[in-house]
Amino acid sequence: MSNGSSFPKLFIRFVALPLLFIAGFQLYILSEKTDFYFAWTIALPLTAAFMGAGYWAALIASYLSWWQTAPVSLRVTGPSSIAATVLLGIATFLHLDKFHLDAPALLTRFVTWVWILVYVGAPLVFLWLWFVYGRSTDDTMGAKPFPAWVRSGYLLQAVLTLLAGLLLFLAPASVIPFWPWALTPLTARVVGAWMVAYGLSCVAVNRENNTSNAYGTRASLLAFCILQFIVLGRYFSDFDMTKPLAWAYLLVVGVGVAVNVSGLLTERSK
Repeated sequence: MSNGSSFPKLFIRFVALPLLFIAGFQLYILSEKTDFYFAWTIALPLTAAFMGAGYWAALIASYLSWWQTAPVSLRVTGPSSIAATVLLGIATFLHLDKFHLDAPALLTRFVTWVWILVYVGAPLVFLWLWFVYGRSTDDTMGAKPFPAWVRSGYLLQAVLTLLAGLLLFLAPASVIPFWPWALTPLTARVVGAWMVAYGLSCVAVNRENNTSNAYGTRASLLAFCILQFIVLGRYFSDFDMTKPLAWAYLLVVGVGVAVNVSGLLTERSK
């Protein structure tokens, strides 16, 4: 991020990257031990691993944004970062009684308070960064456009994930019976927050329409989809293929792999 303040770089290096790595490790690797290592107990490891995939995918986007200017980086990553942190913060305070605030273990209480503090402060930081840098436009937008089928793939994913994410967050009780794995109101809202963030990333990539500018976010989206397939391999017995939204979920993940692999390989060969 050579243009503008060094603050975005410092924030990524010393705050975002460590927190995203740790959260991903807590949830993707220690999926079955959230009663001790996480801010609240997630009964179904599949849900924990789903969340961990989100954090590690965001880690990739944050790391690769290091090499971009602040305006380009925040145009592409800002909307999803704001949405994820705001919605996860709201979900936290709506379900605060589920959190390990009084856990007997010091480590458990510590990670719980870190979670709460992060989701109080992070939305404000991301809103400020987007306000300062992310509202920009320049001639690079549309300069290295995607093929039409790739843009259509991003739009399809955006529509499906934004619709599912908003419904999960705003009306969890109405969607839970149709979701392919068991959710509680809290985990439904958390899954919904990640789905909204994914959808907004697709919208931002499509809007940027530049294979170089969106490289980091596309790598992040690809990583998210691949990690989700690994999650399904680990916990497939908890994934109910008879639920109406199971195939829609698999469609989104499959399309995500297809459009991002194609674009990344094309960019890499240049």
